Amino acid sequence: MEIFKGQNLLNLVKELPDDESCKAYLSKIKWSNGFTCVKCGHQKGCLKTNHSYYCYNCEHVESSTANTLFHKVKFGLQKAFMIVFEMTTSTKSISSIQMGKRYGISQPTAWGFMHKVRIAMQSSEQYPMTETVHVDEFVVGGYEQGKPGRSYDSKKTKAVIAVELNTQSKVKRAYVKCIDDYSAKSLTTIFEQHISQDANVVTDKWRGYNPLKKKYNITQKESDKGANFKELHVIIHQL
Repeated sequence: MEIFKGQNLLNLVKELPDDESCKAYLSKIKWSNGFTCVKCGHQKGCLKTNHSYYCYNCEHVESSTANTLFHKVKFGLQKAFMIVFEMTTSTKSISSIQMGKRYGISQPTAWGFMHKVRIAMQSSEQYPMTETVHVDEFVVGGYEQGKPGRSYDSKKTKAVIAVELNTQSKVKRAYVKCIDDYSAKSLTTIFEQHISQDANVVTDKWRGYNPLKKKYNITQKESDKGANFKELHVIIHQL
């Protein structure tokens, strides 16, 4: 079984039709680079018929779900797979109430598992974006009368987004952070946490980016012209 790719839920169900197939899928990924016993560190063992691994040295048996996101999931492994799939492929968030109704589990159970997924999806900050990165700041909530542009006294949430594009100009990764204001100090955080100094960064001509040019390769362009910010604005409007 190859690693599943795509965003078609029906294809995923076809590929992983039950809990047993999900265990097999996890087992293949978990031990793809070999087995190391978590109890004694021994590296020799055998895969059992229930997709767990048996250690020849200490006789410890490790399940395919142990120490993974799916550890001790009690409402069904396939349901858990479906929830993860929907959370990672949807541009719109789904509430725990909706998710519970969709998969026949209680709202608290859905919320608890979804919280685990969100934690797992957080960036480790160990792999900064290295290709072409578009950065822009914005407010969440749309137009506010009498508060044009970067109004510092706006009550709406201020944020900055960084989008990495691959060589085909398609979105590879994106990070969003809330900021207090549009100063260089506030904008610096997303650069330091997620953008490599080797990346080609594209921003608009806001002066808050000027101090960052000392460390980063920044090209400033008009944000309302051309197609340079097309992908970026599409993502912003989907938040």
